[in-house]
Amino acid sequence: LEAEGCLVTPGLIDHHCHLAPLSHIGLPAEAVCFASGVTTAVDAGSCGCDNFEKHLPFMESSRLRILAYLHVCSTGLDSLPAAMEDVDPAHFNREEIRRVLERNPARLLGLKLRTSAEIVKEAGYEPLQATVALARELGTEVMVHCTNPPGALGELLSSLGPKDVLTHMYMNKGSKLTDAQGEIIPEAAEARRRGVVFEAADARAHFSFEVSEPAIAAGFKPDIIATDLTKLSMYLRPTAFNLTNQLAKYTQLGIPFEEVLKASTATPARLMGLAGEIGTLQEGACADIAVFRREESRFPFGDRPYGDPDGALRPCNWRLRTQATVRAGETVYRDINI
Repeated sequence: LEAEGCLVTPGLIDHHCHLAPLSHIGLPAEAVCFASGVTTAVDAGSCGCDNFEKHLPFMESSRLRILAYLHVCSTGLDSLPAAMEDVDPAHFNREEIRRVLERNPARLLGLKLRTSAEIVKEAGYEPLQATVALARELGTEVMVHCTNPPGALGELLSSLGPKDVLTHMYMNKGSKLTDAQGEIIPEAAEARRRGVVFEAADARAHFSFEVSEPAIAAGFKPDIIATDLTKLSMYLRPTAFNLTNQLAKYTQLGIPFEEVLKASTATPARLMGLAGEIGTLQEGACADIAVFRREESRFPFGDRPYGDPDGALRPCNWRLRTQATVRAGETVYRDINI
């Protein structure tokens, strides 16, 4: 490939998205990911122990590398959008969760819970505590969706340990990462010291300038930058759009591009136990490669959910246009200009 004037990076890792057919609201995986320079995608809890393994043939046959978190709800997100998932700890199928994790160690990264108030209702943080306890018993980690938590975010963070992932870190619904003065809450700083992983995965409604701008100014940056895309949010502005849009957006917010790139390559690779194999261009690594061209462009990004007139917008003055994507040495996407 003639890549003069282009930016050549490791294949990007989208550590948080929802893929079809694992989810009926999932992305068309290869089409969306390869066109965005993404060579590895993590499905963040679309399936539970009752339905995960039926999708293994798809995952194994896809050219896209696919890993996943297993939802503690046995059917995952199958009930969406008609109804929220069942996260009552009394209904956790603990033995089947154990069996599915033990049978699929190369595919599953841990357990997933969405702990929004509208999902857990009067149970509060009981599902969180039960999920963390089960993860510890099974020797794995958790990813926790924190938008609109049922109590103080600090209490949620205090339950998490090393390699657990708090996703949607810059949301501003309910208790959040910053206090009334815009300062980082002390529990967040302590959680980061303990090794809790903070992920920015913005989708349509999990990002705000109110939280992101003071947090980034204070040096509280994402460990991982992902998308949380579904077919309901892919290619929609002004929110996530795709992972390359996320990289431009967080660079525009003041994070050096090298750090933004690391947050979507080397850091998730390390968390997934694949450091040295993916997320790198070093000799001997899997040949997962993305080729981009940086272009002058003005597009809006912000905390205005799609179709909602409220919320602020900021202009971004550049973008990354994917020129080619190589997965394990095979060209899986190529722009006509390269």
